Amino acid sequence: MQANRDMSAMQADIGLLLITNTTNAGSRLVLDHSAFDTHLASAARLLPAEAQALQILQKQGDELINSTCAKTIADAIAASTTYEEVTTQQEFITSCMPGFQPAAAAMTAERSKLQIQANNAASALEQSSSTTVMLTFLIIIGGLAWAVIAAFFAINSWLINPLKNLQGSMERLAGGDLQVDIAGRDRQDEVGGMACTVQIFKESALQKLLLEEKTQEAAHKAEQQRAADEQARTGFLEQQKFVVDSLAAGLERLALGNLQFRLTANFAAEYEKLRGDFNHAMETLEATMGSIAQNTHGVRAGAGEIRQASDDLSHRTEQQAASLEETAAALDEITATVRKTSEGANAARDVVNAARADAERSGAVVSDTVGAMSGIETSSRQIGNIIGVIDEIAFQTNLLALNAGVEAARAGDAGRGFAVVATEVRALAQRSADAAKEIKALISASGQQVATGVRLVGETGKALGRIVEQVERLNSLVNEIAASAQEQATGLAEVNAAVNQMDKVTQQNAAMVEQTTAASHSLVAEAEELARLVAQFETSHAEPQPQPQPAVKETASRKSRIPVHAPSGKFVSVSHSTESSAPATEDWDEF
Repeated sequence: MQANRDMSAMQADIGLLLITNTTNAGSRLVLDHSAFDTHLASAARLLPAEAQALQILQKQGDELINSTCAKTIADAIAASTTYEEVTTQQEFITSCMPGFQPAAAAMTAERSKLQIQANNAASALEQSSSTTVMLTFLIIIGGLAWAVIAAFFAINSWLINPLKNLQGSMERLAGGDLQVDIAGRDRQDEVGGMACTVQIFKESALQKLLLEEKTQEAAHKAEQQRAADEQARTGFLEQQKFVVDSLAAGLERLALGNLQFRLTANFAAEYEKLRGDFNHAMETLEATMGSIAQNTHGVRAGAGEIRQASDDLSHRTEQQAASLEETAAALDEITATVRKTSEGANAARDVVNAARADAERSGAVVSDTVGAMSGIETSSRQIGNIIGVIDEIAFQTNLLALNAGVEAARAGDAGRGFAVVATEVRALAQRSADAAKEIKALISASGQQVATGVRLVGETGKALGRIVEQVERLNSLVNEIAASAQEQATGLAEVNAAVNQMDKVTQQNAAMVEQTTAASHSLVAEAEELARLVAQFETSHAEPQPQPQPAVKETASRKSRIPVHAPSGKFVSVSHSTESSAPATEDWDEF
C-alpha cells in the first residue's frame, strides 16, 4: 500500500536530512508525512472493516515523527559542525531508527492481511460466480439457447475475465514486474475495489524501489564527501607541517646567531602573513644589532669621563683624611672625660646594688605579707562554707519539724513517727553545735594571722627608710656626673670645628659626585640600550671597530696641582697630545 511506501520515504527523508542538512530534505519529510496520513485515511474509508487497524498504524507513524524522532530531526536541522552531524546520525541510529522497524513490520503485516483478504474475496467471488452460472443454467435450461449463450458470454466478459486478468497482474506483481498495468480500476464494484488495492501494492513497491535507489545515492554522496574531506585534511596537514618545519629551521638559525636567514619559500595563503612577519622580525633584529654596535662607542667615552672624575674625587678624599686626624685628637680628650664619668658611674652602680638588696628584702617581706593575707582569705572562705552548712542544717531542721508535726497528727496517740523525727532533729542540732565550734577556732586563727601581717608591715617600713638613705647618696653621685658632662661639652666643641672642615670638603666632593652622577646617568642609559639589544648575532651590517681610548694616568705632581674648590659644571677633557698613541686597555671589568 502507499502508506507503507510513505513510511519508508519518511525514514529515507530523515536519513537524507542528517546527511545533507538542507531545506529541501526537511520539506520532503513534511510532504511524505502528510501523504502517509492521507493514504491511510483514504484506505480506512475504502475498507471500513480495517479502519481501526489502519488508524492504529497512522497513530504509530505520527508518534514516530512527532515524538520518537522529533529530537533527532530538530538536532539535524540545527547541526552546524561535522561533530554535531555525526552525533545526530548516531542518535538517529540508536533512538529513531529502531522505532521504524516495528512500525514497518506492522505495515507489512497489514498489507499481507489485506492481500489475503483480496485473494479470498476473489476466490469467493469466483465461486459465487460459478454457482450463479449453474443456477442460471438450471433456471433457463428450458429457455432459448441464444439466451444461455448470451448470458454465458456476458458473465465471462464481465466477471470471469476481469478476475483472471487481475489474478495474472497480481502474479506478475508478486514476481517483481512493476510495469504491469492493473485493469479494472475504474469499475465501481468489488472488482474495481480489488483492482485499486492491487494498484496500491504496485505503487508501494515502486516507491520502495525508488527509496532504495535514493538511499544508495545518498550513501554514495556521503562517501564522496568523506573522501573529499579526508583529502582536504591531508593537504592541510601537509601545508601545516611545511610551515612548522620552515619556522623551526628559521628559529634554529636564529638560535645560532644568524640574522641573515630569510624564509624564501612561499607558504599557503593563510600562512603567508606568518612568513612575512618572521622575515620582518629578522630584519628589525638585524637593524637593532647594528644600533648596539654604534652605542658601544658612546659607552666607552662615558666610562673615560667617569674614571677622570673618580681620580679627582680620590685626591679630595686625601684632604678629608687630614681633617679626620684632627677629629681623632679631639676624640682622645673626650675619651679621658668619658673614663672619669665611667668611674662615677661605677660608684653609682655600687650604691644602686645596695639599694637593690634592700629592695629585695622588702620584696621578701611583702611576699610574707601576701602569704599571711592569703591565709586570712582561705580561712574566711572556709568560714563561709561552714556558715552555708549551718544554714542548710537550719533549713533541714525546719523541714523535719514540719514532718514531725504531720506524723504526729497522722499517728494520733501512737506518736511513733514523731519519735523518728525527733531523733533526726537531735542529730541536726549536734551538727550545728560542731559547726559553731569550728567557726570559733577559725576566727581565732584569723586574728593571729592579722597580727602577723601588722608586724611584717612594720618591717617593710623600716626597709623603705634605708632605701631612702641610699637614694640620697645616689643623688650626690649624679652631681659629679653632671660636672664631667661639662668637660665633655668642651671636647665636643673641638670636634665640631673639625666636623665643619670635613663638611666643607664633603661639599666639594658632593659637587664632584654630582658630575659623576650625570655621567653615570648617561652611561646607564647607554648601558640599558646595550643590555636590551645585547647578543652576538651574525648580521649583514659592517660591525664598527672599537676606537682606542686614551689612558688617563695621574702622576703625583699632577695630583698636587689639583686645587681644593668646587669643580666646574663640565668635565675637563683629557689631552690626547702625549697619550694618543697609547691604546686603551681598560675594559668593563676595570671600570
